[in-house]
Amino acid sequence: MKSFDDYDAFAEAYVKQTEANSHNAYYERPAMFSILSNLKFHKVLDAGCAGGIYAEWLLERGADVVAIDINRQMVEFTKQRINNRGKVYQADLNQPLTFLEDNSFDLVVSSLTLHYLPNWTAAFREFNRILLPEGLFLFSTHHPFTDFLLFEKFNYFNQELIEDEWHSFGEQPVKLRFYRRPLNSMITSLTDAGFAINNIIEPRPIEECQKLYPQDYEKLSTKPWFLIVLARKQS
Repeated sequence: MKSFDDYDAFAEAYVKQTEANSHNAYYERPAMFSILSNLKFHKVLDAGCAGGIYAEWLLERGADVVAIDINRQMVEFTKQRINNRGKVYQADLNQPLTFLEDNSFDLVVSSLTLHYLPNWTAAFREFNRILLPEGLFLFSTHHPFTDFLLFEKFNYFNQELIEDEWHSFGEQPVKLRFYRRPLNSMITSLTDAGFAINNIIEPRPIEECQKLYPQDYEKLSTKPWFLIVLARKQS
């Protein structure tokens, strides 16, 4: 059994599987890309870049991209994918992003990363600091209601550390920790950090998912697995 949060143990397998699995490739990413396609952006921070799929997508649409991830292997995978077309750093979102200048980005994108952070307000204040006036913040995360049901918690309104096992990234299960929090806490963290919410999206899987992953399609079509939020820095 791997130790908790041993991301190095499954980084390569994670990058390979999420290229074309149901939850990422046919559910979360299509929804995020659909929103991004309607936004104007020039300089973008990819906060939690994993294998670099978002960084690559943004670069292909003319963005100047800075990508960061806490995991050194994810950083290397992103560097390989984007081939020096953007800047990639190993950085912890729990800490101030002191290497990034104030008012220097017009968009922050964070895909399925924030539920690993205990303190959203501190991270969001850093995003606010580096964003230009009226800059945008788009993120996806676990849906609070689904986490509450899946892990059979007693009090929905608590923020709680969840211990989970993933069984699809090798012979041994990988143990991970993340935080579940109520929707009210998510919204309060945004507003306390100086953001106004533009939209909250509960995505649905695309039709290709039904053909390739019919059981997952049924599940994702009837239960809100992830939540997507688009917010704007207030002047």
